[in-house]
Amino acid sequence: MNTVAKLFEFGSRDARLIADRHTDTVFPIARFASRGQVEKRREELAFNALMAAGLYPLPEKTPLNVRREVVLRCDGYTVEKIMFETRPGFWSTGNLYMPSRLEAPAPAILNVIGHWEKQRLTRAQDADYPQQLANFAKMGFVCLVTDMVGKVDSRQITHEYGRDEKELWCSNALGAQLWNNIRALDLLCGMPEVDENRIGMTGASGGGSQTLLLALVDERVKAAAPINMISLRMQGGCQCENAPGLRRDTENAEMCAMLAPRPLFLAGSTGDWTQCQETEEYPAVLEAYRHYGAEGNVWHYYQAAGHQYNARTRRQVYRFFAHYLMGKDVDWEEEAVPPFDTGVLTWFPQNDGGSGMEPRGDEAYFEAQKAERKRAVAALTADEKRRMLRWITGVCGARAVVADGFCEEAEGLKTERSVITSTRGEQIPFVRITPERWRGRTCLMLSGAGKDCALSDDAKALLAEGCAVVSGDLFMTGEVEGSPRQIRGEHGQRYYTTFHYTDAAYQAQDVALLWQVARRGSGETELWAEGCAARASAMALPLLEGVGRARLEGRTLDINDYMKECFVPGIMLIGGLKGCLALSECPVTLF
Repeated sequence: MNTVAKLFEFGSRDARLIADRHTDTVFPIARFASRGQVEKRREELAFNALMAAGLYPLPEKTPLNVRREVVLRCDGYTVEKIMFETRPGFWSTGNLYMPSRLEAPAPAILNVIGHWEKQRLTRAQDADYPQQLANFAKMGFVCLVTDMVGKVDSRQITHEYGRDEKELWCSNALGAQLWNNIRALDLLCGMPEVDENRIGMTGASGGGSQTLLLALVDERVKAAAPINMISLRMQGGCQCENAPGLRRDTENAEMCAMLAPRPLFLAGSTGDWTQCQETEEYPAVLEAYRHYGAEGNVWHYYQAAGHQYNARTRRQVYRFFAHYLMGKDVDWEEEAVPPFDTGVLTWFPQNDGGSGMEPRGDEAYFEAQKAERKRAVAALTADEKRRMLRWITGVCGARAVVADGFCEEAEGLKTERSVITSTRGEQIPFVRITPERWRGRTCLMLSGAGKDCALSDDAKALLAEGCAVVSGDLFMTGEVEGSPRQIRGEHGQRYYTTFHYTDAAYQAQDVALLWQVARRGSGETELWAEGCAARASAMALPLLEGVGRARLEGRTLDINDYMKECFVPGIMLIGGLKGCLALSECPVTLF
């Protein structure tokens, strides 16, 4: 068979061939022109976070079945062990620090922990959580501190939960922790001792990531203090901070700006990735706050130190929360908590891993979450599912731009060859063949082998009927197949899907751009696809406008292993390719 002449004589410059977004990319400051733009972006990023966490739509809020046990009675406060059931059979664990005397509902602090080895039991110069929590309680705050998943008492799943098949369902540790934290707010709001309109949240390092995400998706957090985390230079180095899709077009500083106009406290140090807080992240956050006239709601503290939540930072945080949640300007002098056996704060011995809590193990949790997600998504409308599909695939309505190309006429056929791009920097080689007696009908023909399918017998039959044929090389197919690629950054490969779409998703995006070009100037327009192009077309089809009919190769849609054949994080949330076809509004025939 003849082949369509190449467009890339010197190789493709498709921007997707270089994966330059990663955990340590230095990102520019996101700019906002108006309050309306901020609020639109806030809605987008909250949805983005919930999708990445596998929490859209939100799960049912089942009974918390709280268990509490007093373990310490101290001067001015008591300490309890607490555990509560965030999902059926899945528990969040931690401690509750209660002021001894409360005459009215009090403000509360949800304190989450980063990657300190001993977590909420840490007693060190760079962080002393029992002392911090005790001082909050002495000030009059009800203070709840919880474990990261896979740490201390929360051992039903591992901290690394979320790899491989779980990515197809957006089932990950980030989502498990975010849901635990949403339910922690439910717990606090349901306590008679707590004023639900005065709840703050804080955490350092990975706890800062948790604080950021919960405050982004849940406005019950009235004041937030993410400590030594928010940065334009480092986005988080753990699996629990890097869910697929979370930062494909954003970063932590922009997400933090979305908390405007709520009170926000930023802490940074000269000795970690917040080293440029005063010149980068603080101005970045003000980009949104200034549109509310709320620049004064952003407090910031910067010190010569390493990575920390140390006494100097804690002193500033006490002042911040006292001001916004108590209405008091208090320069609290932190009171020392003498050494004690922190083991009394735990439910289970450290080598026990939480025996007695079921289900146990990553796979048991995964099976339970899959069943829950199927039920939750099934209750959505078709339009809500299409919204999910846009996030999953990245098919978003970007405008196709066509370069001036080449045109020749011979044997009653007009052949145009050029390249499609968009604001994302794609380079998609394509061909349009129009018969002399064209009557306005056009077929977009796509193949895993590339645009040479425009010269196939099927294409010739269409041309003989007076139908124009458009075809193109989807990402990494046809003349683009085998193009050299670069994945940059120390963790670029490990967290690739946090910052980038997969090849299969890119191919679906290419289908949408080629479809725009096929429709231009056409009347009736249809779609034909085989091989991996049939899979990409199935994903794009529910999001395309004006499809008269679609014919797809059926055997390539019958997938046994999505990880190998059609790896797209989140695709199983809507039922895989069959779920995509069920959302199509045009007749679909399988051949």
